[in-house]
Amino acid sequence: MKKNILLTFLLFSFVFLTAQNDIKKTEIGKNNVTKIILLRHAEKVLDGTKDPKLTSEGEKRAERLGFMFLDIKIDKIFSSPYTRTKMTVAKLAENKNLEIEEYDPKDLAFAKYLQEKEQGKTSVIVGHSNSIPKLVNQLIGEEKFNQLNEEVYSKIWILTFSNDTLIDCSLFNF
Repeated sequence: MKKNILLTFLLFSFVFLTAQNDIKKTEIGKNNVTKIILLRHAEKVLDGTKDPKLTSEGEKRAERLGFMFLDIKIDKIFSSPYTRTKMTVAKLAENKNLEIEEYDPKDLAFAKYLQEKEQGKTSVIVGHSNSIPKLVNQLIGEEKFNQLNEEVYSKIWILTFSNDTLIDCSLFNF
């Protein structure tokens, strides 16, 4: 009888420890998946100023963007320091109850920052026709995407990394 109790105890302990180890492995694997969502700002007013607002079409696109990711956990939202970029992600930030963090689109170290400091998270980055394709290229380690045409506002890249390895680079229109 003592042998049966001891055997049952050991079996229970083994099952418990194995389950705990599986949970830790799952959590570690889960935490090492990084998603980076990159897009250009929505349509801007062509008023000749350096910092224009969005057109009514741009505001509609920003509104749609705010609802596109309702069911996806977003950890951070980054925007260049311009009105049009901030307006593009304002609804998304509001829906996710997040602050919009500014970044410098000319900062070549920003890609490295994303890969090192935002690992295991999902981040949205909004920039410009020249800076977003350049940032995508930096993140994927290849010169694949060219500067966007001035009339193109609909491109969105979703990059998925496991640890530091790119496992998917998808380009969509929204």
